[in-house]
Amino acid sequence: MKVWFFVLAAALLTGCATKAYRAVEAECAPQALADYPENKVQVVQTRQRVIHVSTGMRSCFSTRDGAHTNTICNDITRPEYIPYQETVVIDQNEAVRKMAIESCAANLCLQRYGNAKCKTEQLLVPVQ
Repeated sequence: MKVWFFVLAAALLTGCATKAYRAVEAECAPQALADYPENKVQVVQTRQRVIHVSTGMRSCFSTRDGAHTNTICNDITRPEYIPYQETVVIDQNEAVRKMAIESCAANLCLQRYGNAKCKTEQLLVPVQ
């Protein structure tokens, strides 16, 4: 079950890859998952949220409708980033597993297609 989920996630992340490349990645994924299994741990990360703080200045514009003048004013704000701590669950092996899959896929593509991206288009070389 975990392998199929990982293969599906890898396929979604390589959206512009060729079908052949995605197939090769799917071949490489089970071994990479066996070599670098999920190692989920809780960590505290610093994140930021943005709030808009008034600068004390206003931006106003007026419109005239016959004898009446309407003035609309809006406060001018600036973004302020507030750090906060959040506990999240991460997979410590995810990055190295992705690198293993990419390396394996590039090697298989090179063996099978002559290039690291499994591209099948032939270059046309003019005949002299």
